[in-house]
Formats: sequence, C-alpha cells, structure tokens
Amino acid sequence: MIEAIALKIATGIKRINPEVPQSVERMEYALIILLNGVTVIIASLLIGAILGTLKATIIFLVAFALLRQVSGGYHLSSALGCAIVSITLAAVVPLIPVTDKLCQIMSGISLILVAWFAPSKIENQSRIPSKYYPLLKAISIAIVLASVFIAWPIITKALFVQSLFLIRKRR
Repeated sequence: MIEAIALKIATGIKRINPEVPQSVERMEYALIILLNGVTVIIASLLIGAILGTLKATIIFLVAFALLRQVSGGYHLSSALGCAIVSITLAAVVPLIPVTDKLCQIMSGISLILVAWFAPSKIENQSRIPSKYYPLLKAISIAIVLASVFIAWPIITKALFVQSLFLIRKRR
C-alpha cells in the first residue's frame, strides 16, 4: 500500500516534470521511507493520545529510533508490514508495566545484544562505510548505558525491543 502510493507520487512527479534528475525508482524509494515514517509517527501519536499514553509513546518512538539509527536491525520486506509492527509496538509497549528489577534485567540483556550484534543488517540499508561500524557499536552501547542512568522504564523497554531486532543468525 505504501509502496503503491509512493510509486504513484514518483510517477506523477516525473510526468509533471520530466527534467527531474532522479529516476522514478529513486524517488519511489525515498518516498517509501518518508511515507512510512510519517504514517508510523502520526498513527502512533493518535493511538497514544486515545490510550492516554501520548508522552510515553513519544519517548518510545524517540528512544527506539535513536538506537535503531546507529545499531540497525532486522528489516521487514514491506513498508506496510514495517509500519504495522512499528505502530503496534509504539501503542502496546507503553502499556506494559515493568518493575525496577525487570528494567535492570532488560537493560542487561539489551547491553549484551548491542555489544554482540550491533550494528546489524545495515550493509545494504546505509551508506556508512564499514570502517565506522565499531563507532556505531560504541554509540549503541553508550545509549544503552545512558538509559541505565536515566532509569525511565519506557526508554528501557524501547531499547530492549530494538535490541531484539539486532539478533541475527551467524553463518
């Protein structure tokens, strides 16, 4: 669905202005990313407002996205699937109660997963040269460690969920 909308917009742009230097495929790809992000943010905020968890939803989205940008992670094959999973997580995770002890355990697991797997699956998703991957790992670890000192359960839960997306099979 998101892909079809992006293709329609990109094709329309090219038809209206054939002088645009970007190909339809390149514009479509950029639009998929943009539309997916906007859809996730708007839908998540609406659901968070309805459920009374707007602040926690915002914090979840920011923490999750921050770690995701530097650590990478599993990618679904469709933008719609990604949007559905992201919206569901942003809506449900703030509703899950956690104890301080569980937060400590989740932070420990997140730290292990980030240290072991980050960055994960970014080779074809990013233009960052592989020589910077150790820096991305260090930043990912720093984010998780900082969350321990901040000690907000919603941040801990967001980073934990994102760290689970880093797990990949070793060849």
